[in-house]
Amino acid sequence: MMASKYIPRTREYRGIQPSSVAIRAKNPLPQPPDWLTQKNREFDDRVKDLEARVKEQKKHDLRTDFETHSQKRIFAGSVKTKVKTLQQANEFNLECRRQKLKALLASEEACLIREMEESEETVLERQAKMRERAKFLKDKREAERMSVVQEKYDQQFRSQCEELRSTLSKRHQDQVCLERLEQLRQKEELAQEKKAHEAMYAKLWEQDMLEKAAREEREAREQHERNRGVLEVLRKQMAALEAQKEEGKRLKEEEAQLLKEQRAIWKMEDEKNRQEKVRKQQETRDMLDRSLTSKARKKAKDEQEQLAFDLKMLEQLLEESRNEAMETMQRKRELREEDRRYREYLKQLMEEERLREAELERMIQREVEAAWEKRIDQWRQERKARKLLLDDVMQGRAKQIQERLLENEKEQREAAQDREELQRHIEENQHYEAEQAGLRWQRAMDYQQDLVDQMAYNTCNRQQNQRLELEEFLKAQQAEREYQTRMKQVLDDPRPDKLHPMRRVTVLE
Repeated sequence: MMASKYIPRTREYRGIQPSSVAIRAKNPLPQPPDWLTQKNREFDDRVKDLEARVKEQKKHDLRTDFETHSQKRIFAGSVKTKVKTLQQANEFNLECRRQKLKALLASEEACLIREMEESEETVLERQAKMRERAKFLKDKREAERMSVVQEKYDQQFRSQCEELRSTLSKRHQDQVCLERLEQLRQKEELAQEKKAHEAMYAKLWEQDMLEKAAREEREAREQHERNRGVLEVLRKQMAALEAQKEEGKRLKEEEAQLLKEQRAIWKMEDEKNRQEKVRKQQETRDMLDRSLTSKARKKAKDEQEQLAFDLKMLEQLLEESRNEAMETMQRKRELREEDRRYREYLKQLMEEERLREAELERMIQREVEAAWEKRIDQWRQERKARKLLLDDVMQGRAKQIQERLLENEKEQREAAQDREELQRHIEENQHYEAEQAGLRWQRAMDYQQDLVDQMAYNTCNRQQNQRLELEEFLKAQQAEREYQTRMKQVLDDPRPDKLHPMRRVTVLE
């Protein structure tokens, strides 16, 4: 059906009349027919153009390389030429400077030679200078001599002027009196200052003595309080040590008692186990004995009963056979046969009885063994229960003992640590007391040395002051003697140039 509907695509179209057919023209091509040739030509043209460009570029490159190389060579040549020119110019300038320096050096040498020649003195010039020097020295000596003469004239005038001498003497005496009063005032001030220093030192010494006494009393009181505190601490520590020792002794005794109880419990347990073992062995022995005795007794009784029954039957048969002796032999044979059968029956019966007894014995043995096993199991269970109970009790007691031992050991360790700590505190207190005693002794020695140094210093100051006073007194006496001598000399020959500047000014006025 689909094949009947398919219409092929063709360029033929049927008309309305028979044999009328129209052909549809072909669609025009998108490119001209010679487009491939044109494309090849264009490609060849582009290739030729590129080859021409490459050749032209190579020519330009060669030209550029040649020009660059030429420019480099030209530049290098110009640089070399310029450098050579500059070197020649520098050499020329250097040579010019050398010539100028040579000419300048020659001119300076000529000037120096000329100056040296001109600076040489002649004999006349030297004689003229010597005469001028001699005249200058003569004038100088004459001026000095005239000044000395004038000074001597002045001294002669002062020494011969009675009014001037009396005035100078009076003024000098007034000045000396004023200076003496000033010296006495200064001496009095020094004495007052010395007394004040001595009073101050005495007061300081007394204050130091009072402070020392108060400090010694305070230190003694503090030492007493400290010793009492240390003694109290030592007593407490000794009491604690004694308590710890008692506690350790009690713990050791308790530990020994616990160990003794533990050993007693172990001994009781061993004795109980031994007695239990002996009792079980005795019970087993008694049971076996009773079983064997009852079995043998029953067997003997059964055998006796069977034998009595058999004998009784035989006696009856013999009695009947004796009463019927005259019976026929057939009857005897029958009786013998019956007796034989009966004996066989008895044997069989005895065998069966023996088998029954053996079976009964086995049953009894099994029952006994079962009962014994049951009893043994019961005993074993009871023993196991007792052992478990005893083990539980022993474990509990051992645990208690172990805990008590651990507590005892812990308490002993704690007691040992407390003793060590207490011993360490005691040693620290002793070391501290020794250090404090050493410090107090050192402070006392330092204070004693300070007092000795102060006393030595005061003694040295006192001796030095006495020596200074003696020296001042001797100096004052010497000054007094010198003063008297000088006053006498001044009165005899007063010289204003040797007086004090202020006095000299006063005298000159």
